[in-house]
Amino acid sequence: MENAGEQDDGPPRVRVLGPFEVCAQERALVLGGTRIRTLLALLTVNAGRVTGVGALVEALWGGDAPPDARRTVRTYVSRARRSLVPLAAALGIGELITTHPAGYTLLVSPGLVDAARFERQVAAGREALAASRYVEAREILSSALALWRGDAYGEFAGVASLRSEAARLESLRLTATEDRVEAELATGASATLVEELTGLTEREPGRDRLWGQLMIALYRANRQADALDVFSRARTQLVERFGLDPSARLAEIHRQVLDGDPRLLGQRPAQSVVTRLPAPARNDLPGDIPDFAGREPELARLLSAREKAPDVTVVTAIDGMAGVGKTTLAVHAAHRLAGHYRDAQLFVDLNGHTPGQEPTSPAAALDALLRALDVPADRIPADQHARAALWRAELATRSVLVVLDNAADAAQVRPLLPGSPRSLALVTSRRRLVDLEAADVVSLDVLPEADAVVLFTGVVGQARGDAEAASVLDVVHHCGQLPLAIRLAAARLRTRQAWTVRYLARRLQHARWPLAELSAGDRGVAAAFALSYEQLDDPRQRMFRLLGVHPGPDFDAPAAAALAALDLADAEQLLESLVDDHLLQQHAPGRYRFHDLLRRHAHTTALDGEPEPDRRAALRRVVDFHLHTAYHGSRLLDDQHPPIDLDPPGCEPWPLEDAEEAMGWFDANHRCVVAARAAAEEQGWDTAVWQLAWTLDNFHYRRGDLHANIECWRAGLAAAERLGDQAAQARAHRRLGLVYAPLGRFSEALDHLGESLRLAEEIGDLLGQAGVHYVLALAWHEQEDHVRALTRAFSSHDLYRTLGNTKWETRALSLIGTCYSHLGHHGEARRYCRTALALSLRRKDVYGEADSLESLGRIANDLGEHPRALEHYERALELWRALDNTYRQAGVLSALGDTHRQLADSARARAAWRAAEELYRARELHVAADRVGRSRTG
Repeated sequence: MENAGEQDDGPPRVRVLGPFEVCAQERALVLGGTRIRTLLALLTVNAGRVTGVGALVEALWGGDAPPDARRTVRTYVSRARRSLVPLAAALGIGELITTHPAGYTLLVSPGLVDAARFERQVAAGREALAASRYVEAREILSSALALWRGDAYGEFAGVASLRSEAARLESLRLTATEDRVEAELATGASATLVEELTGLTEREPGRDRLWGQLMIALYRANRQADALDVFSRARTQLVERFGLDPSARLAEIHRQVLDGDPRLLGQRPAQSVVTRLPAPARNDLPGDIPDFAGREPELARLLSAREKAPDVTVVTAIDGMAGVGKTTLAVHAAHRLAGHYRDAQLFVDLNGHTPGQEPTSPAAALDALLRALDVPADRIPADQHARAALWRAELATRSVLVVLDNAADAAQVRPLLPGSPRSLALVTSRRRLVDLEAADVVSLDVLPEADAVVLFTGVVGQARGDAEAASVLDVVHHCGQLPLAIRLAAARLRTRQAWTVRYLARRLQHARWPLAELSAGDRGVAAAFALSYEQLDDPRQRMFRLLGVHPGPDFDAPAAAALAALDLADAEQLLESLVDDHLLQQHAPGRYRFHDLLRRHAHTTALDGEPEPDRRAALRRVVDFHLHTAYHGSRLLDDQHPPIDLDPPGCEPWPLEDAEEAMGWFDANHRCVVAARAAAEEQGWDTAVWQLAWTLDNFHYRRGDLHANIECWRAGLAAAERLGDQAAQARAHRRLGLVYAPLGRFSEALDHLGESLRLAEEIGDLLGQAGVHYVLALAWHEQEDHVRALTRAFSSHDLYRTLGNTKWETRALSLIGTCYSHLGHHGEARRYCRTALALSLRRKDVYGEADSLESLGRIANDLGEHPRALEHYERALELWRALDNTYRQAGVLSALGDTHRQLADSARARAAWRAAEELYRARELHVAADRVGRSRTG
């Protein structure tokens, strides 16, 4: 499913900072009743992430949820999808709400939601403020605040989660207002702010920053007495209402007003003729990196941390995988912040992940820190707790920045933290220090592509990088955009003048052990990864190794449990622990993956440390997991799809409940099932190869991924031929014939279908023969040979009826009606299709109902009954959407376009054709897309 892109032009399309609105083409959409609006608001809060069905039920009904609440949620989602169709069309995508096994996701980019745009602009404004770019900060923050039109999520005050989100946004709005006022004061504003700040302090009496800003504004407006009166009122409010004394900063402003300090006017105080220069501050920071690149959002967050909470000790923990640039960022930020901490800037390597060294004990680190503050050795106690107390006492009267680098865990860091808000600590660790109190956590990912390129060219030289820009991109991609890998690759290139960037890229691409290429001297990516692995306990090491065997691009906890033969809870705990160790990434709720270089390291570690029989057994378990889960899912999508016999699984498959959950599971795991099929092919497990192709068939057909279906069934056919399994061969030929015809490869389709029919007749497979006749009817229909199509459709119908297969008999009836309609026998056509519709409704066969309605729509169109055709098509489209069948949706949209044209509604005709063409093009169904395109432009 396509995302809604990064479209930030124009006003936001989803507005929550005031009355809830979704807009398309400059008008608000009609979203439906209260519960559908609430559902959309909840999906908006989690835009881009999965919102669980349970969370939706709780929000919509609280403790009074009806027994069928989950089913009703699905209905609401379907209605919400329909209400968002104009926005989806305006953005040029298919669906804005996608289904996941755990719930639903609203696919909108940050630029489309006013709250997300507000937060992004506020972050940019704060960065400008921290860098003393006051005019820029004022403009950005004013623009951000202008997005507010009222109370955030105001109509949803009864929904706890939305009420909480509204409170968070309102708090951010207030802080942004304070930042904007600070920027305006810095640019010389004064009297114009008094009225606004007076109102703000009345509404928010607990914000002493606002009181201080009001005092400064009054003082600059020559109202010194009023400024002093504000301090008295502020002190009374803070003491009586909140039990707090005025902050040190507010007291300092009060003193400055009394003294007439020119700094309140933005001027420097006059200095005496003789000035004693202070002693230089202790600075132990390593040198800053001259070619530092990227990390603007993270750096802005570090630089603004001291402003967010001036009265509390600031501790920021920076975590990330080995080589991601934690120390580089911490040192760079420390150099930027050094001027704010005049007494000392200290750096301690805690050796938490240093090869050949034990982590530095807190007692030893405290000794080094105290000596750095010139505390005499005879004053430093032997006891660790006493040392920690002395450290905090020394910092109580000092302003110190301390970088605690390479921490092993929170227990090592905790005694080293300052206790005074005058100091700041930056902590780096490969492990998430989730149990470190009062820490602001910054988790680093790999560099964005553009920043990775800047880093590489900064090392090798701009001219050399610009000369081979395409190859530079290849190199940073082979390095997984990991800063350490990029630096090492660039260092190798810089010292080898005979090499080109392209040559380096090809070495990385074709190296048998790519990590060996990413080393220089005593530094290397493999060594950094190996150290992280060695510090794991045995269960985590085993899970890490076995995940290196997993064939798919990502995985969930059930797949990992099957791979490692563990209980689900144990597997999930190990995965989460590896995420905390930054050896795994969790890119979506419940889904995990390796960084590309870590995947290679895990695979190498598995080859070295896991016996071959154990690796093969683990791989078989995960292949079985995907085979059996996908088989059950395919049966949920269509229980009349001819079943197959599977051997008992060597693991616990995931229990899917219904077709919607099955489609969500396939969407999330499709590439994993394909990878399992490829792994089975490589291992020679031929039965699993064609069976996995069978399990994917329904999903591929619904999504219109015909090329993927061909790839799977070609592998399945080859496997069936190696096995000598004629039934499997007949099935593979039949499915290949089905998908080749819509691609315009008609002769290949007929070859496969002829072979399938021959094999089915040879082994006496009546159901297979019925299927071949049905597919042949579709193929001849595609070629507009409706006489041959009708003959095959009748043959298919008769066999299905003989077998008592009512569902497929119904579909054959619809196809007979379609063929009759094209031959001009509209009365017969309508009779067959209405019979099919009645049977489908009686059996509650939604697929058959949609199929029959689509055929009836064609008949009505042929008869010139265009309003009736429109009615049939719209109902069929609604059902195909409910079934999540993208391929059939495209067909109905194309027919809708033809009908709207007949009704002289050219705008709707073009919109329907465009949507159909885009669905076809996205799946490389160019023959069908060209046909729609000719209709649209004709």
